[in-house]
Amino acid sequence: MPSFIDRPILHLTEQDSFTPRHAFEGVAIFGSIGSGKTSGSGKNLALNYLRSGFGGVVMCAKEEEYAQWQEYCEKTGRAKDLYRIGAGSNETFNFLDYESKRKDSGAGITHNIASTLMTVMKAGEPEGDEKDKSFWDGTMRSLLIHAIDLCNLNKKELLFKDISAVIKSAPTSLDEVKDIQWRSQSLCFKMMKKASDIINSLIVSNVSDQMYLKLRKVEDFFLTTWVNLSPKTRSIVEQIFLNFSHRFLSEPLNRIFCSGTTIRPEDTLQGKVIVLDLPYLIYEQAGRDGQILFKYIWQRAMQRRKIDETSRPVFLWADEAHLFLHEHDVDHQSTARSFRASTIYISQNLPNYYIHAGAGQQGRNRIEALLGNMGTKIFHANSCIQTNQYAADTVGKIRTWQANQGSSYGEQVSHNQGISETVEYVIQPSEFATLKTGGEMNNFITEAIIHRQGAPFKFSKTNYVRKYFSQNI
Repeated sequence: MPSFIDRPILHLTEQDSFTPRHAFEGVAIFGSIGSGKTSGSGKNLALNYLRSGFGGVVMCAKEEEYAQWQEYCEKTGRAKDLYRIGAGSNETFNFLDYESKRKDSGAGITHNIASTLMTVMKAGEPEGDEKDKSFWDGTMRSLLIHAIDLCNLNKKELLFKDISAVIKSAPTSLDEVKDIQWRSQSLCFKMMKKASDIINSLIVSNVSDQMYLKLRKVEDFFLTTWVNLSPKTRSIVEQIFLNFSHRFLSEPLNRIFCSGTTIRPEDTLQGKVIVLDLPYLIYEQAGRDGQILFKYIWQRAMQRRKIDETSRPVFLWADEAHLFLHEHDVDHQSTARSFRASTIYISQNLPNYYIHAGAGQQGRNRIEALLGNMGTKIFHANSCIQTNQYAADTVGKIRTWQANQGSSYGEQVSHNQGISETVEYVIQPSEFATLKTGGEMNNFITEAIIHRQGAPFKFSKTNYVRKYFSQNI
């Protein structure tokens, strides 16, 4: 009997199957609006992942996606495994408490918590040149690290509202630092004073020495480095963070991500299917931030898991995936196979990804690296010339021989013939625009070209097969 990871999830041809091994290598699905990508290959994969016992996380761009996954779970006997994070739901996830208290060697590290916040803040934002990016990222990271350290020096529980309040009340000039009235009103200054009192009350030990050094660094940052930044730089960095923090201090994100915890990323390892029902088209930036936050923390949690033969497979599902990209997606996908984590990204076309990956060549490289790490690519009907060209290039070209002949007429008639070698696309780019799109006129059958890395398909003896998916499965 084959190992679990080589047992069929979905039959692609009479001789070829899609297995967990292929799932762990990632799946990218492309198709124009109305091509049947979600209701065809997407639906078939979702139902078979659930039937195979996968746990997972589902990201939502549209309002109807939670109801869609309710139906999927009911059809596959997984209704009890479905959990919803969203407005009006009972599920909450206090990400700061989780990051501070999880039981592993990376727990509570200030730099990791700051990186989580930075990842969400930067997701989808246009990028400048590398020099500017390094400066702004470094300044924001330092601000977050020292604000988090100051909060940790004052209390056991790390609260997002306190981080925000510290940054909002940080000094903006040396005159403020010297002003008695400002000192009496600034939470930032009062927390530095309280931390000093706490440390002075402790018996001298390695712990108190470490706390003292941390406080000195915090004081040096806020009372020297921060106030000596140019007012414009300081104002921009502060405003970027406060705009971001406002979304997490408002509903629905505040209740979901800044109160208690009823559900954790690791629950997917027990078979839970967690739907992030904060649709982008309803909640816009707030919905996007909340989903990317959970997604990134889930990805890191999967990278920490210990794998053995009994380890449950998990998936990360994103329709309209271009809306939920962050800068560490490539890193996760390059190692996901080792952690039995399947990524399924669905989008209309390549330009969608490029637009949301950041400006310039770096953003483009990031997408090409991400898609290059997706082992299976499914191409439905598409009207995007660039995506169809990419699909044709992915399938590849083949050398062919063509006979040719000709005649010339003059004083004598001559005939010539020969054979010439040409290189042509196996599937012409234009053919991807003609694939069946499902619906009633196609008997609810949608057509796709599936490309897979590695060994060729047995049926076609090539790296691709043509597959017809029923929308009525």
